[in-house]
Amino acid sequence: MTRTLRIAGSAALCLGLALPAAAAPARAPNPRDPVPTRAPSPSDRVPDAVPVDEPGKPSGWEPDSRDKPAEAPAPKQRTGPVLTLAEVLDSVEQRDPRMESAELGIETARGHARQSKGVYDPVLRGRAAYEPVYRNMVADARVEQPTPLWGLTAWAGYQVGVGRRPYYNTTLDSILDVDDRVGSRDVRSAAGTLTAGLTLPLWRDRGIDRRRANLRQTKMELDRMKDVRDAQLLSLEVEAATKYWTWVANGLRLEIEQTLLELAQERDEALGRRIELGALDPLAGVDNRRLILDREGRVVAAERAFQQAGLELSLYLRDGNGNPIVAGAERLPAQLPAMQAPDTGSNIDTEIAEALDRRPDRRARTTLRSQADVELRWAKNQRTPRVELSAWVSRYMGRPLIPEFSRNNAVIALLFEIPIPLRYSRGQLEATRANARIVAAELRFLDNTIAVEVRDGHQALVAAYRRARLANQEVELSRQLAAAEYRKFQLGAGDLLLVNLREVASADAAHNEIQAVSDYFVAKARLEVALGEGVQPVTP
Repeated sequence: MTRTLRIAGSAALCLGLALPAAAAPARAPNPRDPVPTRAPSPSDRVPDAVPVDEPGKPSGWEPDSRDKPAEAPAPKQRTGPVLTLAEVLDSVEQRDPRMESAELGIETARGHARQSKGVYDPVLRGRAAYEPVYRNMVADARVEQPTPLWGLTAWAGYQVGVGRRPYYNTTLDSILDVDDRVGSRDVRSAAGTLTAGLTLPLWRDRGIDRRRANLRQTKMELDRMKDVRDAQLLSLEVEAATKYWTWVANGLRLEIEQTLLELAQERDEALGRRIELGALDPLAGVDNRRLILDREGRVVAAERAFQQAGLELSLYLRDGNGNPIVAGAERLPAQLPAMQAPDTGSNIDTEIAEALDRRPDRRARTTLRSQADVELRWAKNQRTPRVELSAWVSRYMGRPLIPEFSRNNAVIALLFEIPIPLRYSRGQLEATRANARIVAAELRFLDNTIAVEVRDGHQALVAAYRRARLANQEVELSRQLAAAEYRKFQLGAGDLLLVNLREVASADAAHNEIQAVSDYFVAKARLEVALGEGVQPVTP
């Protein structure tokens, strides 16, 4: 399935997911109230407390904009185009080396299919022999044309011989394994002999032979490799989607940590002014500088996680020359897309049945079973005796050297061959039958696996959606607590340590929400692949 078809099939869905919902009101949420599935972004994941004037300020003190926590800043401006999931998926399909390898597998199967047709190419056979004792010499040439019709073979040939005596009943025949179908053993005539005939298997190789079995199997192999290519694309798409959403989540978490650090740094300037005015214990400044160091450490850890995610994503994002591209923070989306309430999977059995028909890896396994069935049929055929009927006519050209010979001749021959006690054929049949059972067992297990993946995909999507809703409530409560704690600190009734704990708790809650929403889209991609539809691009 091409990317164009997937995008066209889900355009309406993508547009709906691309629009983030409005932020929830900053009040204590009722557990019974529906929670909007707004898209989390680092811009609204910092405590936005509203400070009040402090009573009892010493003379000369005036409110300063730096003497309060930073309100929710606007989203950071990006210097480059936003990296979308659709761009990553297109890169996987068009430039990933693993997809190139799958395409080459198709070319290999196409070459084998052409090779299998070559067994029906006409064959020119020739022979020349000289018997020095009697000064006899014989030369003949024959063109054979095998056909897929009941294993029938047609042939035509020309022989000529000269010498002192008839060319038959000599040891030279057995040495060269002269074919009886060339006609009379005595080919000594003035201008040689023309011969044409047919050979038809009557038992073994009549319904199927090695040529026809290979021809059918190579045709199936070409179809199977195409399904293997499509299955490889689905596998790479879900991996790419996972790496993409991990990269986005780590980038947004990094911005949250940077915002936390900026809060502490701005507060340090304000605290320094208040300490100079004697309105605050100097230990508060020391404690805030300790907080700055702690948050700088958190930023370093978040930067490393974002760098690692970018490197892993680069294996799926490539330029026109196929070289990996490491996406930077300038290409991050401002927020994650809004979620949609997942389907509860009421028609799960129908979806499983459709997935079994749609999944390319199952089609490839089914084709492999068909190939095993062809091999099994051929192995059964090999247990039967070989019985062939040959018929040919010959025409002596020129004057026969023996007057009793007629110019025209016709021959009918019956050839049979019975291996005793058929151990080779029986052993071959046993091995082929066992291999067919192996393929059938693997196919049954794959059917079970697909059913489990579809059911698990629905459950994972619902669980991620519920976790995101709960994390959304936790974020709102954490922001309110952080705001209230900072108000108490501004009024002189709080402690800077508690302010830090509330801010860190708010940031951790935002991390949890981002992770839950990221897990939602990863679960969505896995479910789409389990259904065999391919990952549908979602635009932040």
